[in-house]
Amino acid sequence: METIALRNDKKGFTLIELVIVIILIGILSATALPKFANLTTQARDAANQGLAGGLGAAVSIAHAAWIAAGSSSTASTVTLDGTTVNVNGNGWPDGGAGSTTTITAAQCLTMVNSVLNNPPTVQTAAPPCATATPNCYSLSTTTGANCIFVYGPASAITITYNIGTGAVTSTSQ
Repeated sequence: METIALRNDKKGFTLIELVIVIILIGILSATALPKFANLTTQARDAANQGLAGGLGAAVSIAHAAWIAAGSSSTASTVTLDGTTVNVNGNGWPDGGAGSTTTITAAQCLTMVNSVLNNPPTVQTAAPPCATATPNCYSLSTTTGANCIFVYGPASAITITYNIGTGAVTSTSQ
């Protein structure tokens, strides 16, 4: 009679090994998740700073063109890449305001569209933009010479342009 030996060589993971792996994956994801969750805010800030830099450069180019054309102390126009840009008596783009101290929302919009080749979507309604259109700017003006552009649904991200000094500043979240 033949004897058959039963072999007990089952392969696989024990329950304790599986629990340890799940715990390690949980710890790793808990430390990595906050870094990835913050990328949206950083991307919005970077986009805003990029647009502010582009606007600042365009404003400076318009001012330099005004100086090269003879820089009179009255409001006039300069031509940039075939586009007419209205400038005030200080030579800064003003969207047709003809002033260094007061600008309207419509004039801010005209200024941005004339100095930038590919301007962002700017709505003239009160900030912020609708949540459905997060990649737009709302336009609000303060008393005086400032155009304030508010980025997307987050009102903490702004670009401010001063028609009296040509200063372009940005704030981030």
